[in-house]
Amino acid sequence: MRNYFNMRTVLILLCICGFARAGDEFTLYELLAPASHKFAIVYDMSTTVEGSPYLFNPIRRGSVASDERVIDAASGKELKFATVSYETAKTNGLKGRQAADDYLQVTLAHPVAKGGEGRVRIFKTYLDAASYKPDGADIVFERSFGIKRNEIVLPAGFELTASSAPGIITTGPDGRIHISFFNDRNDELLVKLRGRPVK
Repeated sequence: MRNYFNMRTVLILLCICGFARAGDEFTLYELLAPASHKFAIVYDMSTTVEGSPYLFNPIRRGSVASDERVIDAASGKELKFATVSYETAKTNGLKGRQAADDYLQVTLAHPVAKGGEGRVRIFKTYLDAASYKPDGADIVFERSFGIKRNEIVLPAGFELTASSAPGIITTGPDGRIHISFFNDRNDELLVKLRGRPVK
């Protein structure tokens, strides 16, 4: 398949490619029932903007978010959040270039101290038919990763048949396939996976 490594190539690359030390940010994508076009996300992220009372998480264009929840990484307590426009986020302290039209604005447990950081864990579910869809009996998931560490969990009963980027393949306690990726690029890493039902 075009632009895909076959499984043999992926496994060879796993043997020769070392993974650099991971950063703080991490995203877990749990693919739900293929026909739903939904995937659950757990996102660990932080901000070091001194004095900021907020942390901002971009909402991908084309994705519809639901089941959102945010907790403070240090205490486990629930944090308040709201969906705001890019303009509002920028007014409220968002730094850097625009990455989305809307953002999840999280109110931190306390403003970021000098030399400190605010760390949170975000839970949400995305509906995104362009990123996740069935293809006959197979499934296809395509997503660009801007952060360093990312992991995708296939639905129960599916196995990985192709990947556009090398990743570490493991099996979870429940038998589902996990594929971990490390983005060592200065830009986004585009990952496209294909899976099929286990026979």
